[in-house]
Amino acid sequence: MKYETIDISMAILDLLKDAEYHSITATTLHVAKYLHLTPTQMNEQLESRKSNNDNIPLTKKKIYNQTVIGISHLRKAKFLKDFPKTKSIGFFVITEKGLNLLQKNKNEVKIILNSELNKYHKTKKPN
Repeated sequence: MKYETIDISMAILDLLKDAEYHSITATTLHVAKYLHLTPTQMNEQLESRKSNNDNIPLTKKKIYNQTVIGISHLRKAKFLKDFPKTKSIGFFVITEKGLNLLQKNKNEVKIILNSELNKYHKTKKPN
């Protein structure tokens, strides 16, 4: 199952609103909880990373990949920033711009996020 970028982004911002540093792993687990994923949905794998192993690493799961993409888009839109010198290991925090965004009502947040994220996330148009 693929989730909309806006839903993933809203889940990420929901976690980051505490203004603490978070890891990709903790954020992925929060996103899964926020989206009410079932164990089956949580264990969906990327086709390119399929494993026959019953103990599937988080990094091979679709939700992990979609969360990483969401983090990347939020980083590009300046709603979050990396802990100094940790970009390669994935620790980040919400920015002042992100905190200001969260002061708005949920509908306004979604409108602004959609506008900002569409700059970085191109969806394919149906034929």
